[in-house]
Amino acid sequence: MRRNGTTLVELVLSMSAGSAVMLLAISLVHQTMTLTETSRHRSDCNRTLDQLAQQFRRDVHTAAEMNIISNDALTIKNLDGSQVTYTAQNQVVVRERKHASFQSENERFVLADTSSASFRSIPNPERASLIVSSDSGLYGVAPRVDLRVETLVGRWQTLERSAEESK
Repeated sequence: MRRNGTTLVELVLSMSAGSAVMLLAISLVHQTMTLTETSRHRSDCNRTLDQLAQQFRRDVHTAAEMNIISNDALTIKNLDGSQVTYTAQNQVVVRERKHASFQSENERFVLADTSSASFRSIPNPERASLIVSSDSGLYGVAPRVDLRVETLVGRWQTLERSAEESK
């Protein structure tokens, strides 16, 4: 006698093989989504650090005078009477610009969760330094420097003066 159809054992084996393939596919999709989210977060952090570095350079280059209030705060005075203040607090760097007409602009740069920013002044020639570092949370391991910007105070005024003197 010939049988048409499948046995119960064949059905159970094919279902278990199909389940194993589905489980592998789901774990692969989950891993891909996690890596995509991690890379998106890192690129956002890098973009923020680039914007902060460009803005900091621009402000310090146009400065007439710079004062370090603390490691977490820096004040820049420009020739046009405006004043720019950088403040670092809890993974956020706040840039506040006050114009001579009492208008104020605020800009926030959100850093990574374990990052912190600090400011330093370096003499001869006068330079300002912005350092963003992140703590790995491991005992005995120094924080990793994510961004270090060191720029001359009033560089654009110096370049304008030297261009006028050469004429």
